[in-house]
Amino acid sequence: MTVLAQIVEPTVALGNPSEEVMIHVRFWPSAEIFTIDAKPESLSPREWYNKLYMGYTQYYETRANGRGFFRIPRPVFDELMTSVAA
Repeated sequence: MTVLAQIVEPTVALGNPSEEVMIHVRFWPSAEIFTIDAKPESLSPREWYNKLYMGYTQYYETRANGRGFFRIPRPVFDELMTSVAA
């Protein structure tokens, strides 16, 4: 018996892929920060995390294994980076 199958890729209209900035945070078991993305050079990892968490908690998602991430809209992130640079 021969079966012919055709795989059709769904066409999905995606918005601009850079609409959000994802900042991944990884923690040691002691809750100290192992790595954090998009950190300005003027801030320590803890200072950057505190700034994000205290001002942008609504964008934070906790993940398993000592990880979490901030999914921040691009305009909000650009504003944040401008305020950090000032």
